[in-house]
Amino acid sequence: MSSTSFSSSSSSSLTFSSAIDGKWNGRKNRGANFARHPLQRSLNRRSVNGALSSSSSSSSSSSSFAIEKTSVSPNEEGKRLRGGETREIQSSMVAREFEKELTVRNNTNTKNKITLVSGYSRSIENLTREINDTNRGDEIQLSVYVFEHGKSTEKVIESLSNACNRGVSVRVKVDGSAVSKFTRWCEQSTTLVEKLRELEKERNNANEFELLESTIPTHAKFATFKRKNNGEYTGMLGGINIGDRFENWRDFTVLVQGQTLVEALESSVSSGASFTPSLSSLSTSKLFEKLRWPNGKKDAKNKEEIHTKFVSNNPTGFCPLAWAFPRIKNFPGTFGVKKSFEEILNDRQFDDYTFSIAYLDSSGVAMIRKIIDRNANVTILMPCFPNVYHDANRKALAKLKKVHELIKLRSKTSAPRLSIKLLPEMLHAKAFVAKSTTNPDVGIASLGSCNMRQRSFGQFQELNIITRDEKFREDLENELSSIAFASFDADDEDFLYAEPKASVEEFLG
Repeated sequence: MSSTSFSSSSSSSLTFSSAIDGKWNGRKNRGANFARHPLQRSLNRRSVNGALSSSSSSSSSSSSFAIEKTSVSPNEEGKRLRGGETREIQSSMVAREFEKELTVRNNTNTKNKITLVSGYSRSIENLTREINDTNRGDEIQLSVYVFEHGKSTEKVIESLSNACNRGVSVRVKVDGSAVSKFTRWCEQSTTLVEKLRELEKERNNANEFELLESTIPTHAKFATFKRKNNGEYTGMLGGINIGDRFENWRDFTVLVQGQTLVEALESSVSSGASFTPSLSSLSTSKLFEKLRWPNGKKDAKNKEEIHTKFVSNNPTGFCPLAWAFPRIKNFPGTFGVKKSFEEILNDRQFDDYTFSIAYLDSSGVAMIRKIIDRNANVTILMPCFPNVYHDANRKALAKLKKVHELIKLRSKTSAPRLSIKLLPEMLHAKAFVAKSTTNPDVGIASLGSCNMRQRSFGQFQELNIITRDEKFREDLENELSSIAFASFDADDEDFLYAEPKASVEEFLG
């Protein structure tokens, strides 16, 4: 196959590889040279700096302990030693040191903070650790879409059961709708929801364990942990399901710390009886009133309260007409994800976007087209072999390619750059980063459960985080860069799809 380019100039680059063999050989070469990649060098430097800072912090803690130890005068120390109080001196010093460490830990936990977590294993480790770190009187809320067989799932269930034994109130929400049943049928997958039912029967007390199987599509994935004894509030959200087969999927979660953020998260997905939040004094609407950031870091420092917000879809019922015509009508309820996405995608202060998209249809294409129409650069990362909706994905990408070609034909100057890259592994992350090429201080990031599909926007419960937190945005951008580095450029064969299969997948998905 000859090399083909859909660009008349070097400034527009929807470029396609010359052959399939070239894709795999290129991927091998990239893997071999990854250590020389600027991103990897940056990560290596971070590792070294982290080790140095860890070493220096341990040294400083040792020195502070030594200073406190020598603060006892020689005469007093001699008297105590003669009085046989050596053990008491050591115990008092250890106690004071422990109190200082506890104070630092509590002060750190009370801060509102978000942290990017990459990969299934680390996310499940965080989840079980947070569950295990609860005690009597604390509250756990967990919402998942898919709860499949596997050792990791058994580990989560065991942690939840042990939490109930400690007197923790546990509430779990799972998707019991026809949509998830259809997905399991397509993938020939299983579920461990019956284990949760057994746990509920064993407890026979809603205050100890409550299981809600929602008949409305519940695709939001999150957990909150409210520790009433020490006031430590933490949470998690993202796109990761629970089950061993997801271990090698590329995906992320967000670790949320601080009462204000956790209560804002709960408030955004509250839907009556299932999850009733305790609202903080800072309302969700005031947490992130507008997306504009005209003065860069100056505005960020002056308006810290609008750094982060949670956007969600919360359907409250089923509508046959909406199910039949998902592009023109939503289910009853409130749907804020699409509107928030459109505000960012239409914001002209951003002219460079990188998307990680697991599943895409015409609704998502229409949103991305608006970016291309205003000459913004777009990079799309997608799985080459998705677990479902393969032909619907290819049909959507073919539409995007056609849109880009038409824009190039009518463009009098330079056309926008559209780069479509396919990852050989399963890419399940739903995330994007938007930034300005003229002002490096201006940028925004989003991550969560919502796919860029019509039913995700108007029928499923979804939850995403949108933030201008600089550290989080940089971490997500680095992760997306590493995914792009391991991917290959789409070629002509990657835009082929079968009908009517593609249309059926688009309608049902």
